[in-house]
Amino acid sequence: MSVLEQLNMLLDGQPVASLAVLEQGSPAVSLVPFVVQRDPLRFAIVISDLSAHTQALRADPRAALLIHEPPTPGDPRSNHALPRVMVSGEAQFLSREEAQAQGFEALYRAKYEIAEMILGLADFHFCQIIPKAGSFIQGFGQAFRLRGPNLDQLEHLGRA
Repeated sequence: MSVLEQLNMLLDGQPVASLAVLEQGSPAVSLVPFVVQRDPLRFAIVISDLSAHTQALRADPRAALLIHEPPTPGDPRSNHALPRVMVSGEAQFLSREEAQAQGFEALYRAKYEIAEMILGLADFHFCQIIPKAGSFIQGFGQAFRLRGPNLDQLEHLGRA
């Protein structure tokens, strides 16, 4: 399997990402369900007005997502070699109409059984993360810088 194929499987296959935001100038991290669009690459999350990360993104749209495979049970090395992608970019809140027009709502409904209930709550909103840069760790010693509108231009990062 190619590096890009593994990267795309990771993006399409994982149900949650760690969302990093700046909360009153300090880093804060939470878990969020997400969906992916390509051409150009964008991520969408559905977040509540009651969440601290929502208020943080409204105050400062800089954000990062970390998406990773779970550790392999019984393999102590897997903790250090987890395939993972980190994307940094800017958050942009979308109206429900914008989320529908861009296909995010349909993707969210298809991916999450609980979507109907979540999207029925007035305090939940779509927010897209527009990537600016990223990195992909394919495994131990296999690190790549990601560039381009789909973050599909890979630069292998070797040891100095």
